[in-house]
Amino acid sequence: MHRFIATLLAATLLGLTACAASPVVVMLTDEDAQTLLTLNERLARSMIVDRDPGVVTALAAENLRVLAPGGLIEGKQAAIAGVDNWDAADVSLSGTEVVFHRNVAIVSGRLDIDGTMRPVGRWGPLKYLSTWVKDEDGWRLLSRSLTPCLDKLIEAGRC
Repeated sequence: MHRFIATLLAATLLGLTACAASPVVVMLTDEDAQTLLTLNERLARSMIVDRDPGVVTALAAENLRVLAPGGLIEGKQAAIAGVDNWDAADVSLSGTEVVFHRNVAIVSGRLDIDGTMRPVGRWGPLKYLSTWVKDEDGWRLLSRSLTPCLDKLIEAGRC
């Protein structure tokens, strides 16, 4: 009888330990995908066309990292300050895709900008990849990378 109780207690403790150590499973839905598409569009438009830092300030994680064209890695404050460098009439996103893994989403696609950015000038089409993490407050932008499309890939219809 003592052996049975000890075994039952050990099994219970093992089960509780496993539950405490298990990652939280987040159920993601089509609504999450639509939310991310909307946030992604809002973020691009607010930063590039509207030159409004409010959206990136609200949505970006404090440890945001941006891999900008040319290889520069910036943090949240540099990304916020960078909105003043844009002079753009429009921005369009196309070929957008959302993929999920647990509470992480990657949003990728093509970004076309009708305008310029100081000191670089006009950007051709860019490919972007954004990493979003869902927490108790909603979706937060954790990282973003922007890569200019090469002329040969544009000509081949691959960018």
